[in-house]
Amino acid sequence: MNLAKQIADYLLKNNNYYILVHKNPDGDCLGSASALCLALRSLGKNAKVVLPNQPSPRLMFMWDDALEIGEFPCDTAICTDVASFGQMGELYETVFKNAPHSVCIDHHGTNDGYANINYIDALSAATGEIILKIIEAMDVELTVSMAKSLLVSVADDTGSFQYSNTTVHTHLTAARLYEVIPDPEPVMRALYGTHTFEEVEVLKAVIPTMEYHFGGSVCMMFADIEKIKALGADPSNIDAWVGLPRSVKGVEVAAVFKIHSNSEVKVSFRSNDYIDVAKLAAKFGGGGHMRAAGATFFESVESAKEKILNELKKLV
Repeated sequence: MNLAKQIADYLLKNNNYYILVHKNPDGDCLGSASALCLALRSLGKNAKVVLPNQPSPRLMFMWDDALEIGEFPCDTAICTDVASFGQMGELYETVFKNAPHSVCIDHHGTNDGYANINYIDALSAATGEIILKIIEAMDVELTVSMAKSLLVSVADDTGSFQYSNTTVHTHLTAARLYEVIPDPEPVMRALYGTHTFEEVEVLKAVIPTMEYHFGGSVCMMFADIEKIKALGADPSNIDAWVGLPRSVKGVEVAAVFKIHSNSEVKVSFRSNDYIDVAKLAAKFGGGGHMRAAGATFFESVESAKEKILNELKKLV
């Protein structure tokens, strides 16, 4: 079955779409939603993106608030890059459950297909790769704006085409986008080559917290949210440095702790070669990809750290 065509046919036949993204949307999530929204609007459809919270400062360069505008009944909720109900936050209750129909477009292997129509391809490096297929199946002309959004999508989820999830198809997707974008360099520079003053201040704060375990194969970094706010920085600026501990030579697993309170800690996991951090995160009720995942602990940072180290001791 050609799922891209199936979804394209559905989208062409219907009209009123709310496109939902996950909490703390990343580049793949926003890029996929943006491109699909623009494609649907180009066909005269009612479409808008509904965000559970605002994008992080690092992604505001590619976000257009106009995508959130529109007053019309939601006939179909489309979830892009949303692996589970929980990732929608309050949008699950306020939008998804009330929509007569639903579509899920995603690349997370843990997605169990919760919508009426599902296109889940764990072999795709990014949801943006799938969205491009659907746009082309709808016979929509790929515009510069759509292509730039999809470039952010694919580049962000592959670490600028450096991660192990990057495939031949990923590069073919990028090549197709480069055919449309006159000058892709500013997009890539904004995504990977530019840091705000606030991001640098956050970096100065978290570097001293880095610690190593198991002979340097595990690196942990700790960010106290209240201290970050005291610097005058948005806590989302931490996301710019989540991959930093993994870049240290000899490190296999990195864990970045975002300490929200004495009883809530969010941990982002990254790995390099042989440890599946999605399985690691799943042990704590989280999830994600083989090389990038996360989990939330409703306990102290010391307790969360001890549990993670006990699991990593078996793996490194």
